[in-house]
Amino acid sequence: MVLGVYGASGLGTEFVGLAERINEELSCWTEIVFVDDDEAKRGTTLVNLPILNFEEALAKYGTDGIEFILSIGEPVVKDIVFEKVCSRGCKVTNLFHPEFRMPNDIKIGQGLVVHRFSGLPPCSVFGNNILIQGHAIMGHNLTVGDNVVVSSLSFVGGDVKIGRNTYIAPGACVRNGVTIGENVVVGMGAIVTKDIPDNAVVYGNPAKIMRYNEKGRVFSK
Repeated sequence: MVLGVYGASGLGTEFVGLAERINEELSCWTEIVFVDDDEAKRGTTLVNLPILNFEEALAKYGTDGIEFILSIGEPVVKDIVFEKVCSRGCKVTNLFHPEFRMPNDIKIGQGLVVHRFSGLPPCSVFGNNILIQGHAIMGHNLTVGDNVVVSSLSFVGGDVKIGRNTYIAPGACVRNGVTIGENVVVGMGAIVTKDIPDNAVVYGNPAKIMRYNEKGRVFSK
């Protein structure tokens, strides 16, 4: 089986490092390649791995010969690419650092990535296409929607609900029992003590709504 890391970027190189570490112990993939929609990257390499576009990857390996992981940090783009890959009958796999241990009473979807020094809490539900970066701490009984990113050094208390396409930035803290809506951006170092509505951008201590995410994007150029 080939692993297609969808997104030839800095984040993608982190995913490759995680996949190579997994391969050292489990030998999951015979080859790792990058897949990217940017035609300028097509035919080049990144960390000595070839970059193909999506159609090339399918033509070369077939839907049964390649599985994907989405190395994309922008939640709304994660959503689009996930639907694209699944609509072609391709598998989106999970990446768990070898030190990870699956807790009791948990439900998870496809495309879940858990880096080293992070884990998943018991009695929780995680949707599809979620990224948990290293050193993120999460409490019990969470409900986490599709395409969510939980960044390094963040803390999410127990019984928290996080809506789809939400981004939790590095160093943010979320009080237990809080509900965070969809398409929310929780800024760096924010201390969230109250529920947050859909599409809000919050930061500060305590976190306050500073604006609404009209473009639906975390990272702006």
